[in-house]
Amino acid sequence: MVEVRLENVSKRFGKVVAVDNVSLDILNGEIFTILGPSGCGKTTTLRIIAGFEFPNSGRVFFDERDVTFEKPYRRGTAMVFQNYALWPHMTVYDNIAYGLKLRKLPKEEIRRRVKWVLELVGLVGLEKRFPLQLSGGQQQRVALARAIVVEPSVLLLDEPLSNLDAKLRIRMREEIVSLQRRLGITTIYVTHDQEEAMSISDRIAIMNQGRVYQVGSPIEVYMNPRNLFVATFIGRSNVLKGRIVGATNGLYVASVGTQRVSGILMDESRLSVGDEVFIVIRPESFFLVEDNEVRSVNVFEGKVGLFMFIGSFLQVKLELPDGQKVTVYLSPKTKITQGETLKVGVSPEDVKIYKTLEWEDDLE
Repeated sequence: MVEVRLENVSKRFGKVVAVDNVSLDILNGEIFTILGPSGCGKTTTLRIIAGFEFPNSGRVFFDERDVTFEKPYRRGTAMVFQNYALWPHMTVYDNIAYGLKLRKLPKEEIRRRVKWVLELVGLVGLEKRFPLQLSGGQQQRVALARAIVVEPSVLLLDEPLSNLDAKLRIRMREEIVSLQRRLGITTIYVTHDQEEAMSISDRIAIMNQGRVYQVGSPIEVYMNPRNLFVATFIGRSNVLKGRIVGATNGLYVASVGTQRVSGILMDESRLSVGDEVFIVIRPESFFLVEDNEVRSVNVFEGKVGLFMFIGSFLQVKLELPDGQKVTVYLSPKTKITQGETLKVGVSPEDVKIYKTLEWEDDLE
């Protein structure tokens, strides 16, 4: 297994900058996910690591070996594609054995490895079937088996579960994590699915417009997003506009209409009284506040609009006095009626404040 390092990697296609000065350190044996919206450069980054694309600038290292311009077959990687890329005229056995035959391994060694990987992915007994005789989940397992059987030092997965239904995706991502933990292969996973990235990853890199905006563990990225894009891309967020009115005890205080909200400044901006800011609060951070209850928390009062029972929580839309709306998750047993006034609270540490205006248009 190896560590993968990208140093100031850029890739252009004509005038389009697909990857913009990206530097990453991917640790030996971890599941590292590159997450971002469509067109953000994540697949191009993966293809550069695989050797299917060469960067216009920057270097790619496997451990201390510079592989920037090495051919893919010399890098010791294996890739699982979004569309599985199975040979339709070959059986499951032959699809899995294909890479081993190209490497001219002895027949007995090929049989041994294919038998081992069939057991590993739960496909024993299906060796003689063709891809079109398999379910989507079984085809995905064949694609994984074909990649694993060559014993790669780095496993690359490009949105491998996007063609599966929701229930099967959950089961398959659990199987991928289980396999990776057993084998200890350095794994780089590309997806646009936030839940998928959060559930499988040791660390996540958030990309947009060819750049990496934050790298960290799932809980770090979710709880402490470094900038407004990450805060609004990962999970669900309420974004309110306000103005700074002061600071106290390491917290900034902003006005949202007639209300005051205290929270933590997350980006590297310097704030002054009167500055316009964005206030980000997760729906699950809210809780009900009784009229006679005194708390050192932010209190929002608004009229109940649309509310929906989601199962594990009640999703409630509140309209604040200044016309801005917030989504709140409450206990599913909460009794409310449309149009009533509701008070909810949120702790200052769960309120994130950003000055950056770059993503304002995306929030409308």
